[in-house]
Amino acid sequence: MYKVERQKLLLNFLQTKEMFNMNEIMEFVKPYHIKYVLLRRDLQELAAKNYITLSYGVVKWNNKVSVEDTSRLEKLNINYEAKKIIAKTAQQLIDDKDVIFVGAGTTCEEFVRQITKYVKIITNSKFVYEEALKNEHIADAVLLGGRLRERSGAFIGTFTEKALEIETFYKAFISVTNVDMEGKLYNNNETEASLETKVLDMASISYIISDSSKFNSIGFFDFYHAKDIDYFVCEKLPEISAEFKNKFII
Repeated sequence: MYKVERQKLLLNFLQTKEMFNMNEIMEFVKPYHIKYVLLRRDLQELAAKNYITLSYGVVKWNNKVSVEDTSRLEKLNINYEAKKIIAKTAQQLIDDKDVIFVGAGTTCEEFVRQITKYVKIITNSKFVYEEALKNEHIADAVLLGGRLRERSGAFIGTFTEKALEIETFYKAFISVTNVDMEGKLYNNNETEASLETKVLDMASISYIISDSSKFNSIGFFDFYHAKDIDYFVCEKLPEISAEFKNKFII
């Protein structure tokens, strides 16, 4: 079982009550054949992220912390050079007068920052929208409203999805948190994943723009599959099933 999958399993279990002792946790993971050394390591990592508190053989759930993915501020400087390469490559995929949807995420922000074509952008990300307004080459920018998820700066929920239905776009550029070896695409927030599913279904051409570190790993919510994506834009060819390698633009 992958580390992300193990930790997701633990988080789902640990939030069911305020406190567990190690014997209870070991009994819970026994059917999954998780070794004790891996269990201890996973608990220490979760404690370092402030999801739980470890104290004298007792694990306490931190009720003030939401089980979410890495925040946008934490992501800004991660693999920044790779994001710049991806954004530059993705410029070749847009043309003047294109209408494109751009999703949330720091890779998407960098992509919009580099655009030099006369395009219209539709987005659910307040940060992508702000970058679009600053870019003099972008003809128009539309921000879908709804419920703001502060952690990522993305608007999500029923209102956002309804607003999406009245907008028309040809190409979609989406970033994901993980892609596993079998080609499943993940987002660490279920409601964001729901919107991205609709976006990819609506797009005539779909692009996933994510760096190679996101591949060969598992996230929290799988919402789409590589077989249904037209292209992946990456800074280098990542580890993935051979059947999808012809979809990569490097």
